[in-house]
Amino acid sequence: MTAQESVAESFPGPLVEAFTSIAQHIHASDNVEDTFARITSAAVHAMSGCEAASVSVLEKAGPVTHAATSPLADLGDQIQYAENEGPCLDAAMDERWVYTPNLAVDPRWPRSAQRMARELGVKSMLSCRLTMEAAPSHTLGGINLYATAFDAFTEDDQSLAVLLASLGAVVVDASRQQAGLRAAIQSRQVIGEAIGILRSQGNLTSDQAFDMLAKASQRMNVKLRELAGRIADGSHTGRGL
Repeated sequence: MTAQESVAESFPGPLVEAFTSIAQHIHASDNVEDTFARITSAAVHAMSGCEAASVSVLEKAGPVTHAATSPLADLGDQIQYAENEGPCLDAAMDERWVYTPNLAVDPRWPRSAQRMARELGVKSMLSCRLTMEAAPSHTLGGINLYATAFDAFTEDDQSLAVLLASLGAVVVDASRQQAGLRAAIQSRQVIGEAIGILRSQGNLTSDQAFDMLAKASQRMNVKLRELAGRIADGSHTGRGL
């Protein structure tokens, strides 16, 4: 049983049917940005009150927005990042989900809530944490849903958003793994091409050519794959390494 199936079992039939419908359009690929876009697009289409959606990803330098469906979601995220408070940050770091039916009077985020209401016309917002059931303490970030109407998200919408976030976390994790595998394969191919060029230039064995490439990478303070790519595409002759 998958993580999303486990979560879905705790929800009523109609919600599971709606979840199953949107899940058909969300799948993992080695393009993580496309995966994010499918998740936010599904959110807007699945919930009538949702006017804009985005994904906040927690990175070392701070949260970063991906796949915003409109400037409303992107600007809303940026206000919360700038003020270091808001539903998107609470959901991504602390809570499973956060809902506010009226941002303008919500005391939880005095700075960001007032700014979003005043500058963007956001009235209600729903954010859900992207985390997998197998590792609930590890968060990938959160999905953020915006509306310019008061109390735009019904209880069913809130439940569906939790289901979508559960599925989204699994799919994003799988997409990252696929992207990493693809990058590793491409790196191996490029390094192999560079080794072949070095062998032909210096009558070297494969081990000798790789050793030369590795030492040159360290000496030049350039990543091995980057140096190999330069040799493979002809921007570096490989001679004199």
